[in-house]
Amino acid sequence: MAFHNHNEDAAIKAICQTCHVHDHRPLTFPRGFLWGAASSAHQVEGNNTNSDWWAWEQGGGRVIGDDVSGLATDHYHRFEEDFDLAKKYCQNTHRLSIEWARIEPQPGRFSAREFDHYEQVLRALRKRRIKPMVTLHHFTNPQWFAARGGWERADAATLFARYAERAARRFNTLVDCWVTINEPHVYASNGFLTGEWPPQKKSYWRAWRVLRHLALAHTLAYRAIHRAYPRGRKPQVGFAHNYVAFANYGVRLEDYLYEWLINYAWNVWFFKKTRGTHDFIGLNYYFYHRVRKYAAPWSGEEVIAASHMDRDVTDTGWEIYPGGIFRALLELSHHNLPIYVTENGLAAVNDDRRSRFIVAHLKEIYHAIKAGVDVRGYYHWSLTDNFEWAKGFAPRFGLVAIDYANDRARIPRPSANVYARICKENAISHDLLRFLGHDAPPEPPVAP
Repeated sequence: MAFHNHNEDAAIKAICQTCHVHDHRPLTFPRGFLWGAASSAHQVEGNNTNSDWWAWEQGGGRVIGDDVSGLATDHYHRFEEDFDLAKKYCQNTHRLSIEWARIEPQPGRFSAREFDHYEQVLRALRKRRIKPMVTLHHFTNPQWFAARGGWERADAATLFARYAERAARRFNTLVDCWVTINEPHVYASNGFLTGEWPPQKKSYWRAWRVLRHLALAHTLAYRAIHRAYPRGRKPQVGFAHNYVAFANYGVRLEDYLYEWLINYAWNVWFFKKTRGTHDFIGLNYYFYHRVRKYAAPWSGEEVIAASHMDRDVTDTGWEIYPGGIFRALLELSHHNLPIYVTENGLAAVNDDRRSRFIVAHLKEIYHAIKAGVDVRGYYHWSLTDNFEWAKGFAPRFGLVAIDYANDRARIPRPSANVYARICKENAISHDLLRFLGHDAPPEPPVAP
């Protein structure tokens, strides 16, 4: 049994950082690097009435603050306005999802109207020279699919692949890059293990079954999307993995064993199960977890521990650890595939924290690239504030604030300008690093 060599990671990182601690040159990213932001349909579009999430929200008391998505940010009607903002702030790519529940509202019946709508959305991005990355499944399902058993059914993967192929055939002239499934582990654990999300089941075996079906769905969708493209054109297809940087308390041998086990289950297994069906890796990185024997990462114990000793946490209680994204990129580079950071951001009312977060994490990404990792793009989560699932509207993730009390007015935050400068220059300038206090490399967190 091999354990992760944290000292080796630290040594490689130190070598990379040493070159720039006292260097006044900018940290320049590779030519052609993609800079953008990410969103998901249900969180921004509004009135996604055919989805299982919409139905679940209506039950009352299930979302913090008794929020329901409702109009969300009304992106369904205001996508041109939002894409104008993305263009204004120098972004050259955008990750979005299309909603399965809109496209296939009844089993086997595909909506021409909704296909037309999403074609308008994609053409609006292309018109602005913003490259779309399209996600096919971002946590939500059609109500008919959920009613017949959802992802627990053996035929779930086949039904999803059918939808994926129809979408790819319709949009193969507009989309080159597809994400099949967003964060399969998060969906399986929150919906079928902790019961926080629909369908609110609590069973290890159900969660494991769903995860296996999601792996098969990715595999079948990967093949279906490639079939949907004409000869001579090859799309990029992958999935977006929520990487969690695990560490242990270092008290007992069992702690190290448990860290290895949970890291394998969360960060390794899905890749092995779907080997050969990835053109790239999508990395979603937000936080860090300390684990000990019998303390599962979804138990909340790590979040409590992270609050000790004045550790920096987001408004949602997630510990901020930029070094974790370096570790994630280094580990994922062993697959020898291009990597896109498909989500990275924080919930913060204090926008200065967002600016610092962006710079700190991009600095780590830069060092990973210098260490030889093939990173090709970065998508900040998110372009605008949105409906944050079971947490409702309170968490603020956006580069652009949404004033829900004033006709959902778009109000760019100062962090949008910070990120725009990085996008425009394809680099983090020395004065920006100095201004935001990142001249010195950050220290890794110390276990209590």
